[in-house]
Amino acid sequence: MDTYLERLGARTRSVGSVLCVGVDPVPEALPDGFSRDLAGIERFCEVLLDAAVPYAAAVKPNLAFFEAFGSAGLAALERLRARIPTEVLFVGDAKRGDIGTTAARQAAALFDMLGCDAITVNPYLGSEAVEPLIGRGDRFAYLLCRTSNPGAGELQSLEVGADPEIGAPAEPLYARVARRARSWGPGGTVGLVVGATAPVELEKIRGIAPELALLVPGVGAQGGDVDSVLRHGPAGAPPAGSWPGGGLLVNVSRGIAGAASGTGAGTLPSGSLPRPPTGPPASDCRRRPRSPGNRRAGRRPERDRLSPCAARPNGSTRPPSWAAPLPPAKSTSGS
Repeated sequence: MDTYLERLGARTRSVGSVLCVGVDPVPEALPDGFSRDLAGIERFCEVLLDAAVPYAAAVKPNLAFFEAFGSAGLAALERLRARIPTEVLFVGDAKRGDIGTTAARQAAALFDMLGCDAITVNPYLGSEAVEPLIGRGDRFAYLLCRTSNPGAGELQSLEVGADPEIGAPAEPLYARVARRARSWGPGGTVGLVVGATAPVELEKIRGIAPELALLVPGVGAQGGDVDSVLRHGPAGAPPAGSWPGGGLLVNVSRGIAGAASGTGAGTLPSGSLPRPPTGPPASDCRRRPRSPGNRRAGRRPERDRLSPCAARPNGSTRPPSWAAPLPPAKSTSGS
């Protein structure tokens, strides 16, 4: 049984990237040519995934954007899940967490039914409640630690008292979450969500938990510090530090999807995510057939509009600017 971190490392090595494609579709933000309803959202997500997945280590749909449409939205999400190759990690952004029996059913829904490789989890109820979500050796949970939203510090930065039992000094709540998470689960099944918009906190968290994998949102439209992410994001000790990329995933949502509108809204700052030195095989750009639907009269070739190969002459295989590079390897000799 391969662990999540092993599979993430293999995919990161394969694509030379730590990119996690966020899928947060808002009907009003869809490009021209897509209906502002669930059908339009699903079609746009298909095009987005076909364009971005060849460069991505993982895909992270936010479940709320599909749950808002009820059972039809969940069915659409399941179809999109089936579209993603098995070697690409599927991270369900669910932010679940509840008492043990409820968490067990959440695990069944997300891991067994939807097929998530990893999920996001709210640790507020403590380790007992989180256990059903982190107890599987082949699955993974990212605990909310220091998030990227503007109001994150309201609670996450509150000072908590020293705890001699675990050797913890007085520190912010986000630091205590990171410290506690190190001992949760059977080992290698827990990581942290840390926003790129909080580079000082990111560095501190990495110092507390050098071995944990990080999922880092906030790059692109939210203006996160990319240099800090690539410097402090990769783990420097096992288990995450044993694999290519150090277990790091850099999530980009609007920075990729927003490029489709042609308005520039949500696009990444120029040069914020340097391109890897090599791209995918030429076949990815030169031999991908048009879908039958796009060949029919009256249908706009949205797949070609969004394809990272479409705008480059002579079938160039240079990856797009949002393909986050593989960070330099860190030493795993100490913790």
